[in-house]
Amino acid sequence: MAFFKRKNTPAQSVPSEVNIHSVFDEATEQRILEIGSKLLDHARAKKQSWLSTAFWSDKLMDWAMEDEEFKIQLFRFVDTFPMLVTPEQVHEHLVDYLTQPNVKLPPGLSIGLKAGGLAQGTMTKTVTSQITKMAKRFIAGTDAASALPELQTIWKEGVAFSVDLLGEACVSDNEAEAYRQRYLDLLINLPETVSSWEENSTLENDHLGPIPRTNISIKISSLFANTDPIAHDASVNGLFEALRPILEEAEKNGTLINFDMEQFEYKDLTLNLFMKCCDEINFTAGLAMQAYLRSGDEDAKKIIEWSKRTGRVVTVRLVKGAYWDYETIHAEEMGWPVPVWSRKVDTDACFERMTALFIESTPKSQGVGGVKLALGSHNIRSIATALALLEKYELPIEALELQMLRGMADQLKAAVLEEGLRLREYVPVGEMIPGMAYLVRRLLENTSNESWLRSSFVDDADTSILLASPHIQHTNIDPGIQRIEDAPERHHLSPAVEGLGDGRPFFTEAYRDFSMLEDRENFAAAIDASTVPKVTLLATKEDA
Repeated sequence: MAFFKRKNTPAQSVPSEVNIHSVFDEATEQRILEIGSKLLDHARAKKQSWLSTAFWSDKLMDWAMEDEEFKIQLFRFVDTFPMLVTPEQVHEHLVDYLTQPNVKLPPGLSIGLKAGGLAQGTMTKTVTSQITKMAKRFIAGTDAASALPELQTIWKEGVAFSVDLLGEACVSDNEAEAYRQRYLDLLINLPETVSSWEENSTLENDHLGPIPRTNISIKISSLFANTDPIAHDASVNGLFEALRPILEEAEKNGTLINFDMEQFEYKDLTLNLFMKCCDEINFTAGLAMQAYLRSGDEDAKKIIEWSKRTGRVVTVRLVKGAYWDYETIHAEEMGWPVPVWSRKVDTDACFERMTALFIESTPKSQGVGGVKLALGSHNIRSIATALALLEKYELPIEALELQMLRGMADQLKAAVLEEGLRLREYVPVGEMIPGMAYLVRRLLENTSNESWLRSSFVDDADTSILLASPHIQHTNIDPGIQRIEDAPERHHLSPAVEGLGDGRPFFTEAYRDFSMLEDRENFAAAIDASTVPKVTLLATKEDA
């Protein structure tokens, strides 16, 4: 435990309502930098040694990070790739996407696209192989049986797993039933085999005792076709009935079920459904929560208050969030406030505040409700913050679980494993077509200019930049708020008319956002208060 050996300092009093100034004080910030610097050095030293990161040596990805236009067209091609069934179709689409204006090609790829005959076939086969290998790097198999060998390999590496079924948002009852059966397939077939694997006390225990070997993540939108925020209560009840056999099976065989968080419109549904399921079925429960939401702090407090009041111990997988572009664009499309932080540094700051809230609420003994934190991040600053806060709250490192994505951050994983930290990988399982959306999200994350992994292991950014505190005061207006406030002038749908309205260009009033409790309640109250005028009933054609 070289990095994280606790210093002999007196215990510090931390208030139950986390205060940014008292929690992230000078001493804590210094400890974050100490842990983060050592962990970063350790991870960088592993760059070419343990689980070599073939992802970053991939020539396609190297070029994608050099040229934005090439990256866009390459990822568009990747998205269509599963539907291309012949080499001719692959080559045709490659040419179509990669010869668009302003796209600069790597020399070898440029020659291959122009070639014919055998050379064309070789190039097409090479690209096909590259994309298939990328997908396999992230996706373990198509079902429980095919995923087991990869999951066992992960376990032998000293890493736990959480299996995620690819695909979401079903549109029919038959599709929802098919997804439920696939979840039951995982629940019935994984635990028995996984229980026979060699023991690993680090992966099988936390500071409170044993934890399940089998961990399955579910997406609620895949289980009930009529899920809709406007019908909140009906959706929660329908989802609960769809989930009941899954959760009862999980209770019977000791599997942890983790509720994934999806789009913002399902956030309240997911939180309320999770609490209802936990209140009625005694399964080992986990919940993903997103720090890129502006509501992150309040969402954390809501789950903490409920867990303490009910005496339920649950695991929270804290992530930053995977739908930022969608949420930003969709909010502007609808004329709604942007639900996510518009600056990455604000997401990082919220992540650290939520980390502090959850660690402060972690039970120190059995019989007490609260939250156990599973930190989902590849950002060493975020990980170092959690480790420093464990010390501050006098919790052992066994109280924290780190979670990372399969196929990414291998050198960072090597560093944390050598320090005895419990690590779990998020491992997708499913068919290639729904898997492409997942793959493209991962590729976008890794090649983004703001990617922490890219900055630290590809661009070799300075340690002081990588570990800088996100808790800063901004002097300019939040870009997300600005986009809403100046929308009439920016879109300029019609000229402003002096003396009419507020003197600004016309801009259509937004629809109500029924994912928001206030909008649902106000709408229901307006309906209840409305009256329908009585009219004379014309019962026959003679009356008419």
